[in-house]
Amino acid sequence: MFLGVAVLFDKFDRVRIVSLKSRSDRRSEMNEEIFRVGLDKHGDIRYYDAIVTPFSGCFRSPGSNGCYHSHLDILREAARDKKSVLILQDDCDFLPEVHQYELPSEWDIFYGGYEASNPNDLHNSDIIGAHFMGFSSRAAIKAEKYLTAILDLNTPSDPSALLAENFNPKIRPPIDGSLVWFRKAHPELKTVFHMLGYQRASRTDLGGAKVFDRVPVIRNLSSMARSQKRKWERKSLAAKK
Repeated sequence: MFLGVAVLFDKFDRVRIVSLKSRSDRRSEMNEEIFRVGLDKHGDIRYYDAIVTPFSGCFRSPGSNGCYHSHLDILREAARDKKSVLILQDDCDFLPEVHQYELPSEWDIFYGGYEASNPNDLHNSDIIGAHFMGFSSRAAIKAEKYLTAILDLNTPSDPSALLAENFNPKIRPPIDGSLVWFRKAHPELKTVFHMLGYQRASRTDLGGAKVFDRVPVIRNLSSMARSQKRKWERKSLAAKK
């Protein structure tokens, strides 16, 4: 059901959706979301063809490497043009609250969907998920510089990471973790949190596929099950509204 245009999106100069060209299933589902919330009316919205690489680089997997560089490339373009940008991943579903939410007058980094290691202290918490994030023009400029710099392993890690039991100085965290490092390195930037979207269940491209996503017949059944789950979640959210 169409609930009207979400005014939140007009606060961003551009919207970019990170998506693999090969994932027509995700793009089809994302198109439904775009039209459902009126995002199609934004003046500068485009899919960004995600970077694919066979190498892990300084990450744990090729998928994490490609995802990181995809977000970095979008931020680099925004920084170059001095534009604010909303970055979505193509598995983002919007909650009904997205239609009522308005950004505060002062903000630099916006988390529209997240899981927090400490929900009672979001600003110092590790935030899981970069599927719905916004950056002001000045945040994009600083994020591009920071994310580029930490690709050099001679650049110091976040101090709190050094205390982690499984910390490996030769491995950089995925994009969401690296943005946590960035946030901690730039406390002058105002971060805003509001839960407005979640990642829908779908086959992942970041790591090894599960067995039910590798076998064609089972994969189709799995896809149908995920679709039914999504419809059930939608009905549940509508009933609560």
